[in-house]
Amino acid sequence: MLTLCASFVVADEIVIETGTERTEASLSSYEQCILSMTESASTLLSVARLRNYCSADFRGEDVFDEDNTPLQRRIALEKFSVNNPFSLLPHRPNHLMPLTYTHYPNDDYIDPGEGNLQSFEVQFQLSLKVMLINGIYRDYGNLAFAYTAQSFWQAYNLELSSPFRDTNHEPELILTLGSGLELGPFRNVGNALSLNHQSNGRGGEDSRSWNRVIFQTLWESGPVVMALRPWYRIPAPEPSYPGDPIGDDNPDIQHYLGHFDLNVAYAAGEQRFALMLRNNLEFDNNKGAAELSWSFPINDRVRGRFNYFEGYGESLIDYDSYSRSIGLGIELSGWL
Repeated sequence: MLTLCASFVVADEIVIETGTERTEASLSSYEQCILSMTESASTLLSVARLRNYCSADFRGEDVFDEDNTPLQRRIALEKFSVNNPFSLLPHRPNHLMPLTYTHYPNDDYIDPGEGNLQSFEVQFQLSLKVMLINGIYRDYGNLAFAYTAQSFWQAYNLELSSPFRDTNHEPELILTLGSGLELGPFRNVGNALSLNHQSNGRGGEDSRSWNRVIFQTLWESGPVVMALRPWYRIPAPEPSYPGDPIGDDNPDIQHYLGHFDLNVAYAAGEQRFALMLRNNLEFDNNKGAAELSWSFPINDRVRGRFNYFEGYGESLIDYDSYSRSIGLGIELSGWL
């Protein structure tokens, strides 16, 4: 038997009274949600937010609908979670690859005599977002804040005291608008405009940073999802002196990282494949990068991950150096 000892909670036509005893099986999903939240939520949480979180629109019936595409299930899961005041949503893939091999790592920014970088290292990425405004105008348009950190850790390099050779920080403010446009077999799921800052958090000659306005258009066709992201780099002033913190750290970064990237994800059963391509579109001196990843289930919460990168800009510290790396580890969340 389950005893409900909370004070009166009124939600639609549901009234849970003090001292009422009911079996857990007799409670509806809606009532169980209300009960769980009243027992664990902060006393400052309003009844309206409890009702909104547990309402039928956010019970997540679409999350496990086998007829939905992988992207539709992810969107349904985000809708289910967005009204939970205690949840953070995954933004980009979250992964940890303790076995990463980089072919000829760049030692140019290591002081002579200190030692050398090792080819084996640990790479990991943490990427989260929170919805700031859900439905800007008549339930249309969303505003979110996201943060992504990608780290390259020389964990096995005892000679250099296991340093982080680079960590790239990327906060962004994202305005998302829905769309129902169809083009052949593809459907335009949505479009987004973001204000993006990326830097490695260092000063002096090792500082790398740039600001961009990024437009993203997202399309799907069954198990295939494509996202095209062209961007405009916000100009930075020329440095007044070497190491000027206001000046442009890397005026030629677009020559190596290009003006856009294209991301394609494909779901084959429980397997997930993703491809990233970017290019500077300079045919006389062409530069770009490609990244291929494959994830596979290990259990209900963790997936295995294999990653291959080749090109420029894997990390900001050596954006202008060609690199090739292979990584193996686990993935906590992916594109799909």
